Amino acid sequence: MRGGLGIRLELLEDVERYYENVFKDQDDWAKDQFRRFCHDLLSEADPFPCVLGVQGLKMGELEFTFVPKSDQNYEKLAGELSNYARTSRTYGRNTSFVAFFEPDVGMDSLEQYEKRFWNVLNQLHDFDNQPWPNDIPKHPDDALWEFSFMGEPMFVVCNTPAHQKRKSRHANTFMITFQPRWVFEDINGSTKRGRHIQDIVRSHLYSYDDVLPHPSLKWYGEKGSHEWKQYFLYDHNEPLEMKCPFHMKGDNMETKIQQNFGGKMLQVIEELLPKGKTGSVEVQRDLPYKAHKPHTHPNDEVLHIVAGSLTFTVDNVKYECGEGDRISLQKNSLHSSVAGPEGCTYIISVLD
Repeated sequence: MRGGLGIRLELLEDVERYYENVFKDQDDWAKDQFRRFCHDLLSEADPFPCVLGVQGLKMGELEFTFVPKSDQNYEKLAGELSNYARTSRTYGRNTSFVAFFEPDVGMDSLEQYEKRFWNVLNQLHDFDNQPWPNDIPKHPDDALWEFSFMGEPMFVVCNTPAHQKRKSRHANTFMITFQPRWVFEDINGSTKRGRHIQDIVRSHLYSYDDVLPHPSLKWYGEKGSHEWKQYFLYDHNEPLEMKCPFHMKGDNMETKIQQNFGGKMLQVIEELLPKGKTGSVEVQRDLPYKAHKPHTHPNDEVLHIVAGSLTFTVDNVKYECGEGDRISLQKNSLHSSVAGPEGCTYIISVLD
């Protein structure tokens, strides 16, 4: 849903007129979240730090979409982001694509939201049918890496209700903003405009947030910078020792155990089904204390426990796994398992 349509949202009064013209068919949760978003960005008493986003809203250069709970695999979101990627250069230099997700009462921690955020980016990447841009490195640790979709590099920002101290990353629902890399072409440390915008943003951050600006916030391409670390910021400034959760298609899967990953049966099935092609998943139930002897598989696999518990052993390391845990198993990994006293039901996805 394009933010322009000839309507400039410079005052909160303009927002109400916007609803009457554009939002009449939207769900109530979508209208409410958009009102709150506009209130935050248009506040004169407490200026929002992202001056590009504020100006984009005022000039009608933003595009919005609303993702209901029923869109579990984000196929509709991928289609709308694809359209935006093809047309973003017609919007103006302050443009962004903002996705609001229907509130979920089961989400309450930054850790949960971070997992969901990277899950969204990985699923969007699965739907991307265009090659990765030639001038964007494929390894996230490269200072010039950027998430790309439909051949368009995009800086990504995640806002959540769980953010409290870092209010510039707070939103009343899970929200992701995609900013095309081209809007930053003359915004860097070597340009007068870039330094001016940085001064304004930093000044607003100091007064807006209850925590100092995050040390990961650096210029694109700056030595030692990592774009992906800026996508999702916590409420503290301590460094996080972790690998980038984004996975390029075709990369070898890394064996890992993700505890408390969460997800209901239908959601998990949608997540694990092959994207963009016909496929299936298997639901398996092991009776209490059922044991699978050490063995290997020729393909990568993902197991998601939906009920019960399991002692899972891989490479001679034991993991006590329960409902909501997800096991990513690299092909040819030696592994075994023993179901718990109540048995174990899990979904298996075999990856080609």
